Amino acid sequence: METRPLYPDDIVARKSDLMQLAVVERTVEDIDSHTPYPGQGQEPIIRDRSISQSAFGRFLRDGIPPKDTVLIRLRDDTSMELLPTSKVKLIDRSLLIGDIVKRSSSDAVSGVILQTSTKCSLQPMCDVTFQGTQTFKGILPPGKYNPTTSQFCVYPNGKPDIVTEIPSSELRVTDSPTEEDLVVYKDWIGRVEAITNNIQIRLSDNCVVEIPDESGEHVDGALGTFAIGDIAKTKKGNLRRGHWIFGQYNANTPPVGTVVSVRTVEAEISWLQKRVGSLADEPPSSLERPELESPDFQVYDRTRRPTQRDSNLSYNTISNSEIDVKLDTRVRFKDLTGACLKYNTPSHPNRIPKLDRMDNLGYDLNVFDIVAFSTEVVVQWQDLTITTDRSIDLVPDGNIDDEHAAWPSEITHSLNLQPVLGMDGIEQPEKVGIVHAVNAAERMATVKWSPDSYIHYSGDADDEGEIRPIVAHAIRTPVFEEEVSLYDIEAPAPLNVRRGDIVLITKPATSSQPGDAPWLGEIVDTPLDGTFVVRLGAASEVRDVVMFREEAVVAVRSDGTDDLGDPWGQNEMDEDEEDEEFSDDDEGESIDEWESGDEEMIARYEDENGDPMDEEEVENEEWESADEEDAEMQDAPEHQTPPTSQSATPTDTSDRTVNQASQLTHLNLQPAGGPLSYSVLDGDPPSDHHFANEPATTSSNHMRRTQKEHKILRNPSTLPQGVYIRTYETRLDLLRVLLVGPTETPYENAPFVVDFYLPPAFPTEPPQSFFHSWPAHASIGALGRVNPNLYEDGKICLSLLGTWEGNKGEGWNAARSTLLQVIVSLLGLVLVREPYYNEAGYEALVGTESTKRPSALYSERIFLRAKGFLITAITSVNDTAGLKGFEDVVNWLYRRADGPKLLDATIKNVEEVLQRSDGSSEPNGLTVMSKGACVSLKRVLERLNELKAKG
Repeated sequence: METRPLYPDDIVARKSDLMQLAVVERTVEDIDSHTPYPGQGQEPIIRDRSISQSAFGRFLRDGIPPKDTVLIRLRDDTSMELLPTSKVKLIDRSLLIGDIVKRSSSDAVSGVILQTSTKCSLQPMCDVTFQGTQTFKGILPPGKYNPTTSQFCVYPNGKPDIVTEIPSSELRVTDSPTEEDLVVYKDWIGRVEAITNNIQIRLSDNCVVEIPDESGEHVDGALGTFAIGDIAKTKKGNLRRGHWIFGQYNANTPPVGTVVSVRTVEAEISWLQKRVGSLADEPPSSLERPELESPDFQVYDRTRRPTQRDSNLSYNTISNSEIDVKLDTRVRFKDLTGACLKYNTPSHPNRIPKLDRMDNLGYDLNVFDIVAFSTEVVVQWQDLTITTDRSIDLVPDGNIDDEHAAWPSEITHSLNLQPVLGMDGIEQPEKVGIVHAVNAAERMATVKWSPDSYIHYSGDADDEGEIRPIVAHAIRTPVFEEEVSLYDIEAPAPLNVRRGDIVLITKPATSSQPGDAPWLGEIVDTPLDGTFVVRLGAASEVRDVVMFREEAVVAVRSDGTDDLGDPWGQNEMDEDEEDEEFSDDDEGESIDEWESGDEEMIARYEDENGDPMDEEEVENEEWESADEEDAEMQDAPEHQTPPTSQSATPTDTSDRTVNQASQLTHLNLQPAGGPLSYSVLDGDPPSDHHFANEPATTSSNHMRRTQKEHKILRNPSTLPQGVYIRTYETRLDLLRVLLVGPTETPYENAPFVVDFYLPPAFPTEPPQSFFHSWPAHASIGALGRVNPNLYEDGKICLSLLGTWEGNKGEGWNAARSTLLQVIVSLLGLVLVREPYYNEAGYEALVGTESTKRPSALYSERIFLRAKGFLITAITSVNDTAGLKGFEDVVNWLYRRADGPKLLDATIKNVEEVLQRSDGSSEPNGLTVMSKGACVSLKRVLERLNELKAKG
C-alpha cells in the first residue's frame, strides 16, 4: 500500500503503537520549515535506528529531513523524533475553509474547501492525586504517570472513558483571547501576538488564590500558558504574595492545585487595518485589563452564524466555520445540558460527566481535552463538482502560486492592455470577466466576460516591477461565455478573495452601540456572478450580505500571505553556533552531539598560469602574474571563435558550477566569420546600460584587478559557448553580457542580457548586476519572471553576487572569485532544464513526486516566456533596452545565412513540440505541452514565420 504523503500539523501515530499520537513538524517537501539546527535549546530529537548517523547529522545542521523521513513531535513526551515515513500512519489532516487541495500531488485538478466537519474524542476531568494524599479535579497533560515514580497520578480507577464522536460544532474553546486570535478594538482589527494571564488555583484545602501565569509550573515541565482544568505547581512565596479569592495562605498547604479560572491582564497586539474612513489613531500595541474588558473590545468569532437566513441566498455553498481543532485543545460544550440529554443513555448514563458548580465554589469545571479527531470536508472542484471527502484523502495544493492557476469565481482579464481615453497614464484590459470552470489538466478555462466591468491600472509599476497598482475597478454580472487558455488571462491577486478572508466594508451601516462592528466581515461564499457573500461576524447581530468586489477591501488573507517575519521566531545562527557538535547514541536515545563522518574537502588553488598556490597567497590576493603588463587591453585580438561547451572554466569556480557548465549544449555557434565572443567597443557605454551613470574608479588596485578580469574573459579557451561579452574603451568597469539559452532547456536559443559594474570597492565587494527582463507579449501569453533567480526589476539572486545567502563558501571571495565564475553560474546554474527547483530551498525537492507536475507547468510557462524574449530581440534589436552593442550578434545568431540560424532552429523546435502535444502524453514543459500552452504556441509559431519571411 502506498504511503500517504505527510505535511506539517498532520496527526500521525507510530504503526507499532497507534495509541501514541504525534504531530508532524517537518517533511522534506515543506521548505518553509527547513530552518537549521532544529530543536536546538528546546526539545531533544530522537533518531530512529534505521536512519544513518551521517544523514541524521546533516539534518541537525541544515534542518532538512532526509528523503522519506519525517520529524514528529510526540504527544505524550517533550521530545521530537526523526523516523521513516513508512513507520507512521496518518490519522487526521487539519484542513480549513478556503484551503486549496488535490486528491493526490500528481493530480492536475484542484478544489477549494467549502465546509469542514470534525468529530472529536474528548477526555473529561479526572480525579488527580498529588503525593498520594491530596486529590484534585483536573486534567493531566499527556504522559506516563507511574505512582511509584511520579508525584501525580489519576485516582482511583484511572481516567474516565473518552467521549467519542462529538461534532466540533457543539464545542467552544475555553480561553479567549489566545495567541493568533483576531481581535477588534474600536475602529481597528489586529492579531494577538502574546498574552499575559493571571490564573486562579484551587488548593487542596479548598482555598483559591490568584497568581501570575508565569509563576506557575506545568507538572510535566512544559512551557506555555495554563488553561482551566490544568494542574499547576508553584512556590509558597508566590502563594503568600498572591491575591486570595477564598480563604488565606496556609504554610502547611502544598502549593499545588487546579486552575479554575484564567484572566487575561495584558495582550500584545499587532494592529492590521482600521475601519474604512476612520480617523482614529492606532491603539497601543499593548492592551491591559480595562481595555480588554471594555465593550469596545471583542475577539472575532468565526463560529457565529446568522439567526435568520436570507431567502435570496443559496446556502448550499456558504461556508460555516467551526473551532480550529488541535490536539489537547481545552474545550467546553456550548450547551452542556443539551449534550447530556443527547449523549447520556441508560446504558451509558455518565458518558458526559457534569460537575456541579456548587461542589466547586461556583467555578465551572466542565472542561474537556481534545485527544483525537477525524475530519471530513466538502470540496468544490475546478469543474464545479462538489464532493465530501475524508481530510486524509486529500493533499494541500502546493502550486497555488502559479501565475496561471485559476479557480471558479475569480475575477480575470485578458493580457492586452489599452489606454483609457481621457486618463493619462491609465490602462485597462480589453476584456474583464469571471472564471466559471477550469480544465486544469489542459490548462484551459471557461470565462464569462462582462462588458460593463473594468479594471484601471496605473502605468507605473511598483518597486518590485511585478505588480501594477489598480487605481479603480468595477465588476458587474458577466454576459457571454468563452473557452480560453490560462496563459491568455490574468487573475489579479488584489481583487480576488478566498473563503475565510477578512474584509473591511467600504460603506458599512452605522451603529452607535459600543463594540458593534458592522464594518468588518468574513468571506463565506464566492458566487459566479462577480459578487461575494460577507458574514458580518463582528456586528451585534450577525448577518450575511451580498457585495460587489469594490464594496470591500481585504484586511486579512486566510492563507496568511499578509503575514511577515520568521515563522519559527529565530534569527540566523552566529558563525560560532554553526560549529556546535552533536553525538549519537546507537540505541536510538536522545542525540545531543554528533561528529561528522564526511571527509574534509581540501581546496586546491591555482594562479592564472595553472601553477599551484598556497592558501596564504590566495587569502593575501598575491595571485598576480609575473607579466602583469600583458593585461593591458589595447592588444585585444582582432577575432575570436566562440569556444565549445566543453571549454575550461577558472579553477576557482565551484565544482558544481564546473560540472553544470560542462553539461551545457548549444546548436553550433562556431561557424567561421561569426562575431567576437569578447570585444572592446569604441567610445562610451550606451545610455541604456543600467550602470552608465555610475562613477568610474581610477585607483590602481581597482584598475589592476579589472584588467585581470578582462584578461580571463578574452581568453578563447575560457568562455563557454553561447556567451558574448562587450565592454567599452572608456569604461572597462562596465560590461554587457549576452547569454544564449542552452538546448534541452526551456530557454533554448533565447537571448538573455545582463549588465555588470565593477564598483569602487571591487574585488572586496562583488560585481553589481542588472538583468534586462523584457515585457511579456500579450499575444503569446505567460506572465511573471523567466527564472526564480531573475527578477523583472533587474535583480539577480545569486550567492556569488551577494544577493542571496547561499551555503557556506558559496559567496563572493575577493581572492578566488571572478566575473567569469558569475557568468558561468548564470549559464550553468540559472538557465537550466528544470528552473522550478531554482526557487530558494527547492533543491531539496528534486525528484519528489509532489513537484513533478508543478515543475513541468513552470517549465511550460518559461518555454513561452523565453520565446517572447527571442521575438523581442529579433523584432526590435535596435530599440530594445540591453541589446545596444549586440546588434551584429543577434542578426548573426538568428537571421544571417552564415550564422547558426537559430530562428530556423526555433521554428523547427516549436513545430515538433506542437506535433507531439496531441493529448496522448503528459505535458513535461519541454517537449510536450498542454492544450492551453499550445494555443499560445501556435501564435508564437505564426509570429516566428512572419519574422523569417521578412528576412
